[in-house]
Parts: sequence; structure tokens; C-alpha cells
Amino acid sequence: MINFPLLKTFEIESSVTDFLNIKLEQYRNLYDDEYINNNADRNAFTNEEKNSGYQTLNLLEWDDQELNNFRENKLLDIISFQIGIDKSKVSYHWMHMLEYENGGSMDYHNHMHNEDYVLFIYLETCNSGETVFHLNHSNPEYSDRTKIKVKPKKNLAAVFSALVMHKGEYTEENKKIFVVGIRVNTND
Repeated sequence: MINFPLLKTFEIESSVTDFLNIKLEQYRNLYDDEYINNNADRNAFTNEEKNSGYQTLNLLEWDDQELNNFRENKLLDIISFQIGIDKSKVSYHWMHMLEYENGGSMDYHNHMHNEDYVLFIYLETCNSGETVFHLNHSNPEYSDRTKIKVKPKKNLAAVFSALVMHKGEYTEENKKIFVVGIRVNTND
């Protein structure tokens, strides 16, 4: 039986979000200067006046043993279970964390050019800055009819097809998200 979800939300253990918040702070303490100097090339955040927000580089390239252990064990278990595919058929394309600062949003986009699935883990609860998903964006009628909004809530996660268009609505709150680009191999 095959059962690949288009969009699925689920609760995650608070120990996972606490760990990821610690890792974000450790990363910022180590690499903040490098990030600030190269910010324009990597920042997809937008607002009316200027780009805003913090985005790590690809965390797959960060030589952090705790994060590597988490990625190859706990995170792989979560992804495998949620999309219903054996762990041996899952690989990572990229992994990073976003933190909205001083007001920010993210424009509509999808990830179909890079991977097959995307995982979001919300690291903070916010009253604004919802993620808006369109399950079918092929024309305005379908796009409006299939719009789903997910409010950022600590310990909430979403896994979705890389084909799904989505955006982050504007927020001035401290919205933080852990994002993983997932590739699956369905060949036997």
C-alpha cells in the first residue's frame, strides 16, 4: 500500500524543539559574523522596506556532533514515520533554521526543484506569521479553495510535498522554524 501525504501536521516532543532552539543559539554564536557579511545572498525574507530575518547556512555542513546524531537518529525516525517510508529510502538535501526578526515574511514558493518533501518544526508560538499552503495552485479558484493556514505553535510540525506552494505571512513576533529538505527513493 502507498500513502504519501500532500500535507500533514503533527505534534512533536518538546525535547526536540528545546534541542533545536539551543542549536540555533549555538550556531548564531559561532557564525553570526559570517552570516551578516553574506546575508544578501541567502535571505529569502521580505517585507515592504528591506529583507528581514535570520537564516542559517545549510546545517548539513555544520560539523556539530549533537546535531548530526539527532539528524541520523531521532529526526530520521520522525520523517520515516510521518511520510510512511523506510528510513533507508530517506536522504537530506538541506537543513536550516529561520528566525523572523524586526518584522518579516516569506514570499510564495515551493521546493520541487530541490527535493520531494519538506519538514517544518515550529520552535516558538506566535499569534501571527501563519504559514499559508495551497494544495492546488494551478488557478485562482483551486488555489482559494485549497488554502490552509497553519499558525506557528511550539511543538507543532508539518510535513508536505515539495510541490505545495506556501508562504510565511508577515509577523513582528519572534517566529522560529526548523526546515528540512527531504528526498525519497521509491525504487526497490
